[in-house]
Formats: sequence, structure tokens, C-alpha cells
Amino acid sequence: MSSALLSRACALAFAFVIGLLALAAMTPTANAMPTPNPIQPAAMTVTVVLDKSSYLSGDTATAQAIVYRTPAPGNYTYVWRVRNFFFQLLNTTTTAGATFRYPIALGYTGTLRFEAIVDDGQGTVAAGQQSGTVALAYMALSLDRGDYNPGEIISAFYSVSSHVITNPSYAYEVDDTNAVIVLSGTTSATFFSFRTPNPSSRSYTFHVTATDRGNTTQAQATISQAAGFVLGLSFDRTSYGAGETVHAHLTLTAKGTGSLPSQFRWSLSSASASATAITTGPAADLFLTIPAGTGNGGLLVFANELNTGASAFQTVQVGPTGSSFWSTDVGGAPVFAIVLILIAVIAMWRRSGGGFGPIGGKAAVPPPPPEGPVRSAPTSPMSITCRRCGKPIDLSTSRRPIEVMCPSCGETQVVT
Repeated sequence: MSSALLSRACALAFAFVIGLLALAAMTPTANAMPTPNPIQPAAMTVTVVLDKSSYLSGDTATAQAIVYRTPAPGNYTYVWRVRNFFFQLLNTTTTAGATFRYPIALGYTGTLRFEAIVDDGQGTVAAGQQSGTVALAYMALSLDRGDYNPGEIISAFYSVSSHVITNPSYAYEVDDTNAVIVLSGTTSATFFSFRTPNPSSRSYTFHVTATDRGNTTQAQATISQAAGFVLGLSFDRTSYGAGETVHAHLTLTAKGTGSLPSQFRWSLSSASASATAITTGPAADLFLTIPAGTGNGGLLVFANELNTGASAFQTVQVGPTGSSFWSTDVGGAPVFAIVLILIAVIAMWRRSGGGFGPIGGKAAVPPPPPEGPVRSAPTSPMSITCRRCGKPIDLSTSRRPIEVMCPSCGETQVVT
């Protein structure tokens, strides 16, 4: 090998060794541990909660400071400050702890801002605040009805809550829709009445002002003349059996200024059946067949008059009256039968040793029950012929007497 080739081979080998050493220096060793993150300083938040959102002048407000701190609670110290709406300082307290009680001055009204500054003793300080409103008095005014018909009497009832207005006298007035005063007066009672004229205004507004030693508070309420519609819903019977037909009578009544339409569209529905009708009068009779296999209990029936939007609903009893629980089906089986099966299973379990029998011996076998009268199969027919159209009417119950309806012509008759 020539000296030139030997020199080139040595240079390449030296460069390769230098590259391997550099790569090894850049790769961390298997035993090297990652450097842990430094411990973050404690984080703390303060939430202020008031016992009320609004107060009366003279009340005592209670504020609670709720502190959340990570990683762990500290030895907290509290500074409480109270400011008004313009952030002027009204009070500073350093000895109250997490709960602060502040007596509101008897003549103060407006906004109170409660601030809590909390120090954990380890260099972390946080603050929270909450505001409440203060009023001289609060007055409640209510009317004895939600709407009225012309000529009816409306009664107004009112009361005052205050530490300042403690023995008030009342001035009242009633305004119509055009802001014309139709009644006014003064009283020491906490109610007054107004008889609406006939015809009446579309609405009336009641105003009441309470006064005591130059301090006043007031309230008002507005009531409108009755309008809209009332849908009446009634049934021909109190209870039905599965497969029987419900005969419902629907009536529509206009209230106050409401006007009935010239045509009425009726709808009657339950969870699995529906019926409709169109009439030119404000009443209709609709028939709804209860599906065979419907379990005993309450069946919710809905009624609607679609042109006016009036609606009503009512529950009808399926099965014997007064047996909505024991006759109710669960998974297709009556509750009464399920209870009897459970009682039989428990009795067999106890007789086989699974129960708590008498100590030292077997439980005595109770004597068989005395024989009772054997109930014979019903002899009444389970179908009859309609006396109007001659088609058969199937009977789903042996109870007699019973009123049935022909599914073909709607004729009703009593089966004895």
C-alpha cells in the first residue's frame, strides 16, 4: 500500500472515532434522572358569601369567607372591609375571622360591598368580595285573582317590611288603561276592594303608598280583563275495562273578551289511541277505545280544540275503582299476583330451613284452611246482539249489570 493511501485511511479512521465520541457525549446515560420541576408557590382563592342578597336598613348582614388553597391550608388571618357604592370605606375589622357580622345603620340605603383579605402566614395573600343592596323598606302587594270579568270585585292585600316604617298609614288609587284614576282613598287597613264597572277597562293598575313619620314606600300591581277560552272535559263513567270505549263530552267556553270561532276542531287522545271531530257548535262527543291488554290503573286522556288552542287533560280509571295499585300490571302481570307469588316463595324458603324457625325443632305445619264455597263459572253470555243494528257486541267482563256500547253504531244498552 502506498504512503498516500495509508495516510488517507488513517485520517478517515480518526474522523470516525471523533464522531462516535461526540455522539456519546450528546446521548444521556441510562442511569441519569430527569431534573424535577421546582415547587410552585402556594395558590389561594377567596370567595365571599352573604346570607342575603338584599337587606333592610337596620339589619345585621353576615358574610362568610371561603378559602381554597393548594397545596395545603395555612394559618389564615382575615381583614374585612365594607365599602359603599362609591368605594368609600365604611368599616375595617381584623378580629372577625372567617365569619363577619356587620350591623347596617338604620338610615343607610344603597349598595354595600364586603371585602375579605386573607393571609396564609406563608407569604400568600388573596382577596374576595361580594355586594348586597340595602333598602329602607320592602312592600308586597297582591290581588285576589289573576284576571276579572266586568262587574266583579277585586281585592288588594299589602304589607310592609321595615325597621323604619313600623306603623304606616296607606294611600291607594286605581287607574284604568288610560291612566285615569277611578278609585282613591286612605286607610290604616292592609287591604281594600274595587268593584269593576260594566263595561270595564281592559286593565286596571293598583297603587299603594305606605307612610310613617315622613318615610314612604310604595308598590303597584296590574290586572287585565279576562280573555281566552276554557275547555271542559267529562266522561260518561268513572272507570272502564280494557277494550271498552270511553265516551267523552267536550265543551268550549269563552272568557271575558274572547270570541268563539264559527267552526270547532276537536281532538281526544291517550298514549295509544286518538279521535277527532269537527263541529259548528262549542260542544262535541268523542269516543276513544281502550286497547285490549291495557293494564289496570290510571289512563291519561288529553283533549284539544285546535282553532282556539284550548286544552285540558284528565285521568280515567282502567279496572275496578279504588284498586289502582293492586290491579296495576307490572310486566304484564298484576301486582296482586306478584305479591302472592313472593309470599309463597318466602313460605317455601322458610319451610325448607332457610328461614328463622323455632329453636330446637321444626316449625309446626299449620292446619289446612277450611273449605269455602266453590265459585261457579259465570253463566252470563260473553257477547250479545245490538238491538239497533243486530251486530254482535263482545263483552270483556262478567260483571253485571254493565252498560255497553256497540262498536258499529254507537248504541248503548244495559246488560243484566
